[in-house]
Amino acid sequence: MRDGTMGDGVASVAAPAPTGTEAAHPTWVEVERPPRKKHLGLWFGIPGGLVVAAAVAASLILIAPGVTAAGASVGWMTQGAAQQAIADRLADAKITVGDATLTGSQLGASIDAKALAKKAIGEHPLWNVTAWNPDALEGAVTIDSHVALPALRKAAPELFSDARNAAVVFDQKTGKFTAQAAQSGTGVDLTALADSLSHALATTDGPITVTPKKTQVEAAATTAEAQAFADKLNDQAPGAGFYVDDTKSEALSLATVASWITISSDPATGAFTITPDQTAIAKSVEALPAKVNQDPVKEQDVVNSAGKVLRVIQAGQNGFTLSTSGLAGQIAGSLQSGNLHFDLQGQVTKFQTQTLFRRIEVDKSAGATYLYQGTKPGDEKKVATYPIAIGTGGEHETKDGHFTVYAQLRIQDMGDCNGGTKFGYCTKNVPWISYFDGDQGFHGTYWHNNFGPGARMSHGCVNMRIPDAEALYHFAQIGTEVWVHE
Repeated sequence: MRDGTMGDGVASVAAPAPTGTEAAHPTWVEVERPPRKKHLGLWFGIPGGLVVAAAVAASLILIAPGVTAAGASVGWMTQGAAQQAIADRLADAKITVGDATLTGSQLGASIDAKALAKKAIGEHPLWNVTAWNPDALEGAVTIDSHVALPALRKAAPELFSDARNAAVVFDQKTGKFTAQAAQSGTGVDLTALADSLSHALATTDGPITVTPKKTQVEAAATTAEAQAFADKLNDQAPGAGFYVDDTKSEALSLATVASWITISSDPATGAFTITPDQTAIAKSVEALPAKVNQDPVKEQDVVNSAGKVLRVIQAGQNGFTLSTSGLAGQIAGSLQSGNLHFDLQGQVTKFQTQTLFRRIEVDKSAGATYLYQGTKPGDEKKVATYPIAIGTGGEHETKDGHFTVYAQLRIQDMGDCNGGTKFGYCTKNVPWISYFDGDQGFHGTYWHNNFGPGARMSHGCVNMRIPDAEALYHFAQIGTEVWVHE
């Protein structure tokens, strides 16, 4: 006992002296003291509040226990952790398809893990005890065909049969290109596989088995596409060949074209391509120079004395010498683009033009007609002489003068052959007529054979033997000059 205390919470005090006979010695009694204030609140009360606050916060950001999403247990997880767990569950899942077992990642399977995790915490937060231990959440799985199909083909080839592209072939009987029909194949319906996997993933722990559904797989190159490609080649048949200055020099058959090329299609896209055989092309075109090389052809123009062209009696044509250097490669390039029109390169020799001045002379005294021809007036030479019969005289005289041929007829009735009386005669089917002065002209004569000096038999025309009149008809043209004289 020290300082009037007897330990914690108890005090000793002196009692007042008793009255009466008791001795005046003090008597000690214990008095209960009020308890001291405890200061636990200073170190326990504030941290306890934080714990409560933390628990409340946790209940807002954690998913309720017992929640599974796409087969992943995500209870007590944050949204981010749940997202990763869902993605990992699908990627690592062992999935048996037919006789093959592959992981989700090997199948190219994916899921919107972020959306599914957001749904899990949105519908099943930790704070909502009524949302604990719900039914499994299912997410839609998608499958990347570029990953899944090669993997399934390798692991389970029995699920597939290959489609066959349509082909373009040459038909020897018809001489045309035609289509060989496409053939469909079979494969795995990846949409159905993804739907089955979505459900199985959400309802199955551990390995997953899905039954594949087969589907028809169309060929990349259809029959219609092959025929359209064939038609593009067939449509060029009339113009197929080798050209010099836009003029076809040598025609080319589709059978020859077919012997030069291979037509194939891309297995994936179905696009048709032409592969030329340059060796075969080079062998085929060895004889081409002899066929297309040509000498120039001189143009011949009939002119009058003024130099005016009256008629082109022979069209000019340029000469050509084929260059065979690189020819096979050039043809191969055109074939690759599907073009069967081949422009040939070589040396071109320009044609020359020859002018022919022609004139006709009628010598009445000699009873002859002369044909003259030269390159220009003054240097012409006599090229033919024909005996003739002329007009009887008077109003039927063959008139002197300088004229030009103004009309030519292959055959004609002459005189009053339509019921008239003007001429007093009718001669049917007069041949090879070349008029030069009104109704006077050269013509063939079949009703007499009196030709030469002194032969006066006509109404003014120049009568000729039929072969001679035909020759003059072809020698002359509209505008040919005619001189008639004694």
